[in-house]
Amino acid sequence: MSNQWLVGLSGVISSFNYYKMGRLVAPLGVCLAIGGVGGSWLVPELTAGKISLKAYIGYFGLIVFVLGCFLIYEITPKGAARKKEAKAAAKAFEKAVKEKTAAADQGVKIIEGSYTFMWIAVALVVASALWINLVPVARWVAYILVIAGWALTLMVGQIRFTFFGQEFGFKAWIPMVGGIFIAAIASFLGVGGGFLYVPFLTSIAGLPMFLVAGTSALCVLVGMIASIFSYMVGKGVVIAWGLIGAELIGIFIGSMIGPRTSKYIPEKVLKIIFIVLAFYVGLRYTTKGFLGYSIVPPY
Repeated sequence: MSNQWLVGLSGVISSFNYYKMGRLVAPLGVCLAIGGVGGSWLVPELTAGKISLKAYIGYFGLIVFVLGCFLIYEITPKGAARKKEAKAAAKAFEKAVKEKTAAADQGVKIIEGSYTFMWIAVALVVASALWINLVPVARWVAYILVIAGWALTLMVGQIRFTFFGQEFGFKAWIPMVGGIFIAAIASFLGVGGGFLYVPFLTSIAGLPMFLVAGTSALCVLVGMIASIFSYMVGKGVVIAWGLIGAELIGIFIGSMIGPRTSKYIPEKVLKIIFIVLAFYVGLRYTTKGFLGYSIVPPY
């Protein structure tokens, strides 16, 4: 529970900062959250906890290695050629930062898409998660709420936005399904699914790395709101504020510094950092699955 507060605070501060800087694709983050929050309780509910792939966590580690290799391919000239808009936007952003002309009005601008349906949909799936966790009767209400939220997302249709002169677009149902899939993996394997948002946003949604952190932070924030409320209200979990107070201060400072400094790091370097992280995570889960213990911390 304490960890959820730390992640939640980071999500609030980071999302706000990235939004003010024009580096957050709110509709994409919201649609991912719509799938993720609903899937986080519906998948375990439908399977009644009978599906557990923890014995196959080593194979998940291998999959993460594959993702890392694919991301390496994407930074090669041939791989980068497939994402011309993202590459052009990243170059324009880096140039503007270097010349100190980068401004929020050059950042993310939504030019097509309905926010109304999206906000109603995310409210419905959050309400479904709260209902299933807090209300011991009429569980069918939660099913209706989450299905209604997902149905509304299907009605959103195409969303288009611009970032530093380049236009991007996606259909709202694609990140929603991605969120459900990531939630299912997290549920079956007992791992944190947030790590998978980055390859989804770069490889499938086609975003430049400069937009990934803010967008994924918003998605995580929505999930943390539902989770924190469920634990504190439904289960009466008490937070030891004295123990996590210093950590919250550190999280606040880091979440203020991160968005302001990451813009100075070239996109290719940001991808390499994530690739290194991917291989670290892959090594941890692979050894834990096949050897019974991790050879890298946390053991």
